[in-house]
Amino acid sequence: MTDDRNTTPAPAASPDIAEAKRLATLVPPLRDLVRAARDERLLERVGREARVDVPTHLVLALTRIGDFQPIRLSDLADQMGIGRTTLSRQVTDLVAAGLVRRTPDPQDARAATLELTASGASALRGIWQAWARLLGEATASWGPADRDVLPLLLERLAQALTAMADT
Repeated sequence: MTDDRNTTPAPAASPDIAEAKRLATLVPPLRDLVRAARDERLLERVGREARVDVPTHLVLALTRIGDFQPIRLSDLADQMGIGRTTLSRQVTDLVAAGLVRRTPDPQDARAATLELTASGASALRGIWQAWARLLGEATASWGPADRDVLPLLLERLAQALTAMADT
């Protein structure tokens, strides 16, 4: 009796498919990292440890103003990928809290630029220090090589993804 089954070994996965599968394994941990970094409970813990009273929904706007100051609201909205109306409400809250100030744009008298006040800069420093402590705690059991390479790899990935978004 003959065996009708094909006994020829299946070809190995092409390098492109194998590489795509390997890279696809990055998606779940990156998704989980973003989700964890935005978790309301963790953000509240950061605020408590930083000893700042900045509502969690305003921290990203405060951070981005600190990153790009002085910056127009319209440019900041574009950078953050959110609507100007939403950002305007957030900025109004940050101004009312004394963390951000609006100053006339020297290039356009109709517009204003946003920048941190001394209180805003202090709050942001506290937030970053609290994040550093939490990340230190989260990676305390890691070896020095892993702790050293993680920021480099994340930065390279962020730069590559940003460059892709810009094209």
